[in-house]
Amino acid sequence: MRSLVDGLCSFAGRGACTDAERRAALWLHRQIAAEAFVETRWVRPQRWAVKALGCLLAAAGGLLAVAVPAVGLAVAALGALSLAIEAVGRVGPLRLLFPRRATQHVLTAVPTGGVPLVIAAAYDAPKRGLALNKRRRRRRLPRGTLAACGALVTATAAARVAGVEAPWLGAVQLAPTVALLGTLAAAVDVALSGWAPGANDSASGVAVALTLFEELSREPPRTLAPALLLVGAGHAEPRAADDYVDGVLLELGPCGLGRPAVRARHPQAEAAAARAAEALGAGTRGARPAAAGVRIACLDERGIVPRVHQEDDTEVDEAAMEAALDLALGVVDALDAELCGPPAGPSNAASVGPA
Repeated sequence: MRSLVDGLCSFAGRGACTDAERRAALWLHRQIAAEAFVETRWVRPQRWAVKALGCLLAAAGGLLAVAVPAVGLAVAALGALSLAIEAVGRVGPLRLLFPRRATQHVLTAVPTGGVPLVIAAAYDAPKRGLALNKRRRRRRLPRGTLAACGALVTATAAARVAGVEAPWLGAVQLAPTVALLGTLAAAVDVALSGWAPGANDSASGVAVALTLFEELSREPPRTLAPALLLVGAGHAEPRAADDYVDGVLLELGPCGLGRPAVRARHPQAEAAAARAAEALGAGTRGARPAAAGVRIACLDERGIVPRVHQEDDTEVDEAAMEAALDLALGVVDALDAELCGPPAGPSNAASVGPA
C-alpha cells in the first residue's frame, strides 16, 4: 500500500480537474488487475468560489434590503438558496454560472450476481488555506450553519419588504451577516490557494480501497459483489459516487495516520459497522458518508483527520493503513453475515489480525 501512496503522490498538484489528476487516473487504471475502465465526467469543481459567492450575495442582499427592500430580498434569497443546496452536497444555482471541467472516474464493472458492494475513494488532492489548518478545522461551523445564516438574513429582508422597520431587525441581522462575511473571506483564501500533497488525504484511502478490492476478488463474500470506484474531483463533488451506487457503498477516506473509525447511515449497515468496530477495537466517530453507506477513515485523538489540507501531508503510517484495511474487511464480513446469515467457515476478519 505504501508504494501505491508514493506512486499517486508523484503526480504533484493533482487537484480536481487538473492535468495531473488525469495522468493519475491513467496510472491508477494500470494498477488494477481486474478489468477496469476510465470514464470522463464533466463537473463544476469550483466549490469554494461558489461558497464565497453565496455568502457575498446573502450578506450583500441583507444590507441592500435596508435601502431597496425588494431587490435586497431577491439577492439574499438567491445566495441563501445556493448555500442551502450546496450544504446537502447538490449543485446549487450559482454553480451553474461556472464553466464545466473534465475529470475521470476509474471503475470496474459490477458483477452480475449478488448485492453490489461499491468500494469508493477519492484520488484527487484537496485545497490548502488558512481556514483549513489544524486549529481552525476543529472549530469549523456545523454543516448547515451557513444556510441557516442565509435564511435568517433573507427573513429580515422579507420583513423589510413587508414594511417592518423595528430597531431589533438590524440586531437580528447582524450576527448572521458577520458569519457570512467571515466565511466569505475564508472561502476566497481557500479558492486562491494551491493543492496539498495529498498523501494521507486521500492517497492512503485509495491504497486501502485497491488492496481491499484485491482481497475480496481473491476471496469473494457470499452475498456481496465487490466493485471498485476511484473518484476524480471527489473533494469538489462530495456526492460523486452516488450515481454509481445501486447496493452498498463502502467509502474509504484518509487512512494514513491515526486510528481507524467507522460511521454509517443505513441502520443495517450501522449495526454491522458497530459490530466490526467493537470486534477490532476501532472507533465509531468521524464524518458520516455522503450516501447511505459506510465510511472508514483514520482519526487522531481529537477526532479529526491528521494533516489534511496541509503542506506537510507527505507521509503515511503503514500500520494505520493496515488497521483500516482490517476494519474494512471486518465491516464487509459483518454486512455479508447481515445479508445471508452466520458464516459457515472462517471470515476475512478472522484471517487478519486485530486493529
